[in-house]
Amino acid sequence: MGTVTKGNLIVPKAIFSIWWDDRLGPMVGRSYPEAAPLTSEEAVTVFMGHGVNQETEIGYSKIQSGLVISYMRPPNCLVVLLEQGENSASIERNLLRLAPTIDFDSDNWDKELEKAFHGLKDLITETSGEELLLNPSVKMLVGDMMSGRLQKIIPKHVLKATVRYPEAHQYLGNDDDEVSRLLRDLEDEEVLESRTFGRKVECRQCGNSDLLVELQCPTCYSSDIHKVYTVFCPKCSNQFHAVIVDDLAEVTCVNCKQPVKVNELAVIDVEPLCNACGTASNDPKIVFRCATCGKQLKGADLLSGTGLAYYFRVSG
Repeated sequence: MGTVTKGNLIVPKAIFSIWWDDRLGPMVGRSYPEAAPLTSEEAVTVFMGHGVNQETEIGYSKIQSGLVISYMRPPNCLVVLLEQGENSASIERNLLRLAPTIDFDSDNWDKELEKAFHGLKDLITETSGEELLLNPSVKMLVGDMMSGRLQKIIPKHVLKATVRYPEAHQYLGNDDDEVSRLLRDLEDEEVLESRTFGRKVECRQCGNSDLLVELQCPTCYSSDIHKVYTVFCPKCSNQFHAVIVDDLAEVTCVNCKQPVKVNELAVIDVEPLCNACGTASNDPKIVFRCATCGKQLKGADLLSGTGLAYYFRVSG
């Protein structure tokens, strides 16, 4: 899908469908409205953006005409082409909102693409600017943060690596994925701001959610470790390494030298680095301790990641 920008609003220009045939490879399908089709070579690039085995739902890739973001439900794929500087994170969120409304087994893809095209336009409008703040639930959340009744919205990470924001549920509902997307929408509109927040998982012994995660160096067992992230820059479409610590709002891309919000970074890999002995290892010793019962848990295989907490953005 190509896009054009109207004011601060991204407006879709066209939507493309492609699919994968195990014998013939990528097959370029239809578009709505009618537009120049993707080439077979570009279609291969798009599919590679989802991994060799098409394992990722959202893919980022770069073709001659620009940065591509795509949604994969094998063997089908919807493709968005972005102009330079457009908010790829916003398009990603709205593609994920749109996906459940698409009949990927439809016999009438012309009609399905037309519906998807207009549906994406509507979602972009609903989650941008004044329209977003007209939502009564969002308005109540923002009002409570402005008044100080709600100081911050912090993440709760469970063992399945699902991120939840319990404080926001009373305002925005119980759909964890949609709550996360709405919080990111509010950050795009500069109503909220995100800062990194250390990951927590639930204690499997007592069930308490205040479970502390400690990483230790596999060589010297020191806990003095920081994490080096390999991330994808949405502005220049290159990968770079960054150290992301708690309460950090943005990092600078080492390639294009532009600041990038932490919530816009796609994390590709994480490698812990020991400050005591200098060992870099992606297989650190992981220690789980319950903040309530103090029990050290054994056998967990989840590497702690970095979450985002949200705060009301104070202008000026």
